[in-house]
Amino acid sequence: MSVEDQRRQPGTSEPESAPSPVPPQASPPSGDGPRSAGRKARILIVEDEPWDAELAQRMLTDGGLSFTAVVVDTRVAYLEQLAALRPDVILSDYHLPGFSGRAALQIAQEECPDVPFIIWSGVLGDDAAVELIKQGATDYVLKDRPARLPSVIHRALAEAEQQAHLARLEAQLSQAQRLASLGQLGAAEEAMNITRQLLAAARQHAAEI
Repeated sequence: MSVEDQRRQPGTSEPESAPSPVPPQASPPSGDGPRSAGRKARILIVEDEPWDAELAQRMLTDGGLSFTAVVVDTRVAYLEQLAALRPDVILSDYHLPGFSGRAALQIAQEECPDVPFIIWSGVLGDDAAVELIKQGATDYVLKDRPARLPSVIHRALAEAEQQAHLARLEAQLSQAQRLASLGQLGAAEEAMNITRQLLAAARQHAAEI
């Protein structure tokens, strides 16, 4: 099985010195922002069966997703890779020796709640699935029906990017209001124009999901 570990350094930002007509972009809640064109999606796979981990990656490749994956099967490795890989999406088995998808989900909700979390399970009852969704899981895919996996991952990534667009839009609005409160009406108007452009882009992106 081929597993690539890609680590990216977090971006740096210049300190704010004075109100600017063009507000700084909001930092997304997790990772290093929406995936730029050409950047591979980073997927953290929590799985103790190598064959199932290979199956997931093969399905995603066949589904046209460009990605890099890291596979872990212990709590310690999972915590390490949450920080090192900074995944765009987490794909987790439900039953693991000494660990579980439920525990992985709880950790993700505490450490990176905006990262989509997909349950990848061989056996998962309806009640358990509903409970996991209530606890914050994005979706679940049964291993005996793997054909759903690419579309589920594509959709989860698209929705995460849409949320990042909206977060930047909210930051843009806050900055425009701040500029207006400081009497910088010209700068505020320019900021609002940029906000309208972001809003149009966000609506278009939402329509494509």
